[in-house]
Amino acid sequence: MNISLLSHEFALAGVAFLIFILDLFGAGKKTTGRVFTFSMLAMLVYVILSRKDGVMLNGAYAADGISWFAKIVFLSGAFLTGMLSVDTLKLSDKRAGAYYFLLASSTLGMMFLASSKELITLYVSLELATISLYALAAIYREEALSLEAGIKYLILGAVSSGILLYGLSLIYGMTGTTYLDRILFYTSANGFQPVFVLAVIMVILGIGFKLSMVPMHVWTPDVYQGSPTPVTAFISVASKAAGFIFAIRLLSYTLIKAGFVWEPILAILALLTMTIGNLIAIPQKNIKRLLAYSTISQAGFLLVGFIGAPVIGVSSVLFYLLAYTVTNIAAFGVVAVFEKSTGSNEIDDYAGLAQTQPVMALTLMVALLSLAGIPPLVGFAGKVYLFYAAMEKGYLWLVIAGALNSTISLYYYLLILKRMYIWDKSKTSTLPKVHVPAMVTAALIICCTAMLVLGIMPGFVIDITNAAAEGMFRP
Repeated sequence: MNISLLSHEFALAGVAFLIFILDLFGAGKKTTGRVFTFSMLAMLVYVILSRKDGVMLNGAYAADGISWFAKIVFLSGAFLTGMLSVDTLKLSDKRAGAYYFLLASSTLGMMFLASSKELITLYVSLELATISLYALAAIYREEALSLEAGIKYLILGAVSSGILLYGLSLIYGMTGTTYLDRILFYTSANGFQPVFVLAVIMVILGIGFKLSMVPMHVWTPDVYQGSPTPVTAFISVASKAAGFIFAIRLLSYTLIKAGFVWEPILAILALLTMTIGNLIAIPQKNIKRLLAYSTISQAGFLLVGFIGAPVIGVSSVLFYLLAYTVTNIAAFGVVAVFEKSTGSNEIDDYAGLAQTQPVMALTLMVALLSLAGIPPLVGFAGKVYLFYAAMEKGYLWLVIAGALNSTISLYYYLLILKRMYIWDKSKTSTLPKVHVPAMVTAALIICCTAMLVLGIMPGFVIDITNAAAEGMFRP
């Protein structure tokens, strides 16, 4: 057994242990936060420079292009979340260690998930990643909204896990194996049995919770609003990325022969997810709730690419996950520092922000325009690639619906920009001036640079995601 394939996971487990030791010896929250953040940066560089390929545990664990790229996305999300957390988190020194330990544990679960090629390890990894998020959502236990967010997230997450587990057990019952390669071989040799329809629907509903996909999206606005803003940022990017990697392993690869069942279902759900998310976002007055509905609509866009041609579809989803990570972290970074300084998340209170904090307003504008898909930002390149993948599979009607929904999303993003750049702050708000800490400034610079560079020159990353997708389908 080539144990070196687990070196990335061992290294991250070491970081989690280091956080535990620091907490044990009473290190302050700033020290713990900085250690976590720079450890995540070191982990990110280590993973980028040390790609590994191979299988172990009888094929239950695989290091391949998909897992390598997914780990880069997860660690990028954890690193940027750490940068946001150091100066914006309202936690005592006693609970800071638990916060960063849970962040590391959740990231570790996602990294195991990315390499899992067996149903039980996939499910356990997904739960390790998600259970930590339930606790993180409720970490402001003195605040009713945070407790409510944690309880809702836990209850609805438990229901969705039950549905997913039942779907997976049906697949095991029909095929007699939990290994993805053997399930694919079974369905190729024996055809598709009717009971698979029920299993596939249950799997889609179970994964749909992680993706904030309609109709499993109802938890999203309340959890996003009640959770600490850095946690919201992490949930919005890393949790969604983990859900899509799970879906890629299970649907795009293992159940590819059942595509005629899940593709039409996901196409309809993509349309509903985009449209419902966008329409409900329009009247929102709280920016965290607006970004929550924006996240729901972005899940719909990702589903458009997901049902596309196999290699291009997987490649486009991987590329968009990276683009979405840097974009959403930038948006929530601005929201986090604004909330820390003013105590407000009301969109009206952003009036005149361009006059008092022009760089911060510019950052939020870049992030929102990227989410809307405006060139030359990475959101534009990502959506074009997603739509191209769907076009290759013949889903022209869905591409047209996606383009219309991009226009709708631009409308409510522009409402925020209107308040920041046109409204006079002196007539609407007396809130204190916003202070932007150095670590948050650095995180926003990294995100904005990535949005511009990946938007202007997406080819390099697309080549990597394309090679990773081809590797997954190679016999």
